[in-house]
Amino acid sequence: MTINNVRKSFYGKTKSEVKNKAKEYLNKIENGYKEPKKIVLNDYIEYWLKNYKLNKIEPTSYSRLYSVYIHQIKDTIGKNKIGDITTKDIQELIDNRANPISKDIKPLAMSGLKKILQLLRPCFNTAIQEEILYKNPCDNVILPKESCIQTETKKQFSLSDEEIERFKKAALSKYKTTHEYCSRDGFILLFMMNLGLRVGEVLALEWDDFDFNNKIVYINKTVQSNVMNFETGKSGTLIKKSTKTNAGIRILNLNDNVVEYLEELRKYNNRNNISSKYLCCTRVGTINSARNLQRSLDRILMKAQINKKVTLHTLRHTFGSVLLRKGVNIEVVSKLMGHANINITYNKYIHSIKEEEAKAMTMIKVC
Repeated sequence: MTINNVRKSFYGKTKSEVKNKAKEYLNKIENGYKEPKKIVLNDYIEYWLKNYKLNKIEPTSYSRLYSVYIHQIKDTIGKNKIGDITTKDIQELIDNRANPISKDIKPLAMSGLKKILQLLRPCFNTAIQEEILYKNPCDNVILPKESCIQTETKKQFSLSDEEIERFKKAALSKYKTTHEYCSRDGFILLFMMNLGLRVGEVLALEWDDFDFNNKIVYINKTVQSNVMNFETGKSGTLIKKSTKTNAGIRILNLNDNVVEYLEELRKYNNRNNISSKYLCCTRVGTINSARNLQRSLDRILMKAQINKKVTLHTLRHTFGSVLLRKGVNIEVVSKLMGHANINITYNKYIHSIKEEEAKAMTMIKVC
């Protein structure tokens, strides 16, 4: 068989086996496959993403892999032939991203370094399965210690009880002249902190998800931001009809404060002619974005004089920490937060657990 002026031979015990091998090879060529000696890493990664990841993993996970490829691989080792790439090449890439020599390169935290290997390692494994490589150059790559990296991994923290009160006061503040609430999103943020919801879960909530008679809300979907549309090449928002994990699908009770926030939010919407099926919407009724919500959070934090880098996720983390501080069983906390298992909760809140253990030891007097 001659393909692109190159003669290719196939062997087998039967004609049927030879035909199947030829057909399989043609399919691979049509999907972007190239002969090993000619394959550039960039071409193989794009082939691998298209054939092994697209529509097989979550859109956000795919976008994350693609982003790592574009920003960390494409203009570095991606230009090399796949068979020429060594462990040393990848180690140098990791080390240069951990502690860049050039000021033009932004240093990565440990999570960013791990993402490079999370892209390259399985990609090279596929190349081995396809008999393009015989060994994985990622196998002996060593990640630097946290203490040897320029950018520290961000540590989660929660607001103190005193900060929570200041935040609540600022979120519910009103203009002196009109007596209207300064921030519509203040209700959303207080609601979020009271239920410990993920950002995507809050953005996806519709008024129909609430049962006010029984004071419950159904959490059963999420919004995924910065999802790439591979037809347009642009990032956008995707409403997914399920949560991050199966455990994320849950029914939560609404306390009296939350019910009051929601009632005030409805009244605010009516006064300002805001109509939408979404709880968290823009003034014209369209679904809101995490970026807009973060801007509102920043304004409220400034008013509350809380000088910390608080994110939307900090509100969720605060919910979990407050529950543990008040003695709620960690298994209950895990279920309320929609974690896939209790180990996730323990690892995320180990600092709160240790603080409570230390406090308990100071109170215990056995004899």
